[in-house]
Amino acid sequence: MRPFSITLPVTILAACFGLWGCSPAEQAAPEPSSETASANTDIENHSRIETPTIDEHSFANSNEVRTPHLHLNLAVDFDAKVLSGYVEFELEYLNENANTLVLDTEMLNIARAEAYTNGEWAHTEFTLGERDVILGTPLSVTLPVGAEKVRVHYSSSPEATGLDWVAPEGTAGGEYPFLYSQSQPHYARTWIPIQDTPTERLTFSAELRTPPELIGLMGANNPPNPERTGVYQFESRQKIPSYLMAIAVGDLEFHALNERMAIYAEPSILQSAVAEFGYTTDMMDVTEELFGPFAWDRYDQLVLPPSFPFGGMENPQLAFLTPTVIAGDQSLVSLIAHELAHSWSGNLVTNATWRDLWLNEGFTSYVENRIMEAVYGEERALMERMLDAQSLDAALPSLSERQQVLHIELAQRDPDSSFTAVPYTKAQQFLFFLEDRFGRETFDAFVRQYFADFAFQSLTTEQFQDYMERELVQPNPGKVSRTEIMQWLYAPGLPDNSPRPEVAAFERVAEAQARWFAGEPIDIRAWSIHERLYFLTNLPEDVSHAQLERMDKEFHLTNTQNNSVLSHWLVIAIQHDYQPAMPRVEEMLTSMGRLAYIRSVYAALAATPEGLEKARQIYVKAKPGYHVLTRDQIEDVLGL
Repeated sequence: MRPFSITLPVTILAACFGLWGCSPAEQAAPEPSSETASANTDIENHSRIETPTIDEHSFANSNEVRTPHLHLNLAVDFDAKVLSGYVEFELEYLNENANTLVLDTEMLNIARAEAYTNGEWAHTEFTLGERDVILGTPLSVTLPVGAEKVRVHYSSSPEATGLDWVAPEGTAGGEYPFLYSQSQPHYARTWIPIQDTPTERLTFSAELRTPPELIGLMGANNPPNPERTGVYQFESRQKIPSYLMAIAVGDLEFHALNERMAIYAEPSILQSAVAEFGYTTDMMDVTEELFGPFAWDRYDQLVLPPSFPFGGMENPQLAFLTPTVIAGDQSLVSLIAHELAHSWSGNLVTNATWRDLWLNEGFTSYVENRIMEAVYGEERALMERMLDAQSLDAALPSLSERQQVLHIELAQRDPDSSFTAVPYTKAQQFLFFLEDRFGRETFDAFVRQYFADFAFQSLTTEQFQDYMERELVQPNPGKVSRTEIMQWLYAPGLPDNSPRPEVAAFERVAEAQARWFAGEPIDIRAWSIHERLYFLTNLPEDVSHAQLERMDKEFHLTNTQNNSVLSHWLVIAIQHDYQPAMPRVEEMLTSMGRLAYIRSVYAALAATPEGLEKARQIYVKAKPGYHVLTRDQIEDVLGL
């Protein structure tokens, strides 16, 4: 999933979309999925537009005509930075008198439309409506009587938000360009005319034409170890929501982990990725044991260029991952657990609208933590929960009361603004609260049945409430009151009964920190990433330059290769004008585009007039290597 908006202290990376496809643990301050936009990007005065379904972020008239299957035929043009070809939809009529199919688009060039009737394709009329700054432009295609399919010929724009065209110098190899998509939450419409709503699901097939030296992949059942033919065919037999449509093209190599799992990456980083992500097979085994069979054909992972703005994106059968998670010691693999957990929560059972995001990200954050406990032990899982809870506590004061509610009143505000710590960590805490009240055995059985009963469906918060009341609360009377549930779902802030994990290891870190500040040397070589971050995020405000110098020398902070530790350290160094770390600041900001790490560093620089000028100078150099979503947020921080 994707990144979300929080303030320090920040925990390690984990989905997200955070904003997309990432877990709360990887968020930076203050940032919004998936895994994008912060509260200040919310358009509070956005005039309301009537939409035909419960999803206020889609023009699609899926209440009249559904599109249960699409076929894509696209050519990839790196020189022009466009996809061109056509999309073809099979039609399912809910209203037999419907004579129009309405699709969502944004910045697409529509050439022509055809309808398939009585065994023949023929030209049909189309119109483009008025563009809305958030919703895009509705495309209305006329349906002749008896039309079975519709085909739209189009091309994307080089400025499409959902596509990142990475120049060769922005890749690991430096020789070939790279293309990847980011469709969540409502950017599929920037590269496909589509019913762009999580309320609807579809299967798809595709033919993709690429430069012959590059590999083309999609979020589908990719053939293992594909040959470089320049033409690739795909099929996804399982229904997915539109925000999980995914495409990637690059100089890639393949490494099988087992018969249904593999890693794709550029040649120079493939083996490092394999060493880092090898435990994904163990994570898969424990998740199936806990919550039921994996329902997809494959689970492949693709390492993207460093411009990818998020930790990961849970595209079914082809999870996207940032290279910044490759730390060499598996210290940041909670992100891997988060994206895998989405195969059950989010991908298999999906929020019906972005108001219901917590159903995706809260369940995923809960399952992620259960995976980490099963594979790495209870103490590590508890440390991650405690750090996430600290981040949520720090984030809540910066959020409006509306944003603090799980079932958020989103209306037609930018759906990116819903990707805060709340649907991730507050929702995770709600599920741990339920686990505590009903007992793990009972709650596990409920969650497993929930995934089975709603497999390949989208549901609302109200539907979940009804299901929980029937399947969990009523069969176990006296465990949880309706008032408690309503407070969790509909009240801002955290209830008094919110679970607060405490970890003995952090108490030991606090004791060691006190000894260190008293002048006693301490040995942190055996500390986990969580203990190191706890040490850094709980430093006294009056730490001196001499103490920072000693800390850097003893703990090797400025030269660390762990990007989570580095981002925290650089913020501290900037805030205290610790000059030995300043060269690393520019090096970091010009070598990656991951928002969870760079936004807090830019924000720390921008806190002073001199720092702001320096940050703007660095940004000019770094901007060409950033995704458009990254540029938007950093420019907001820098007042550009």
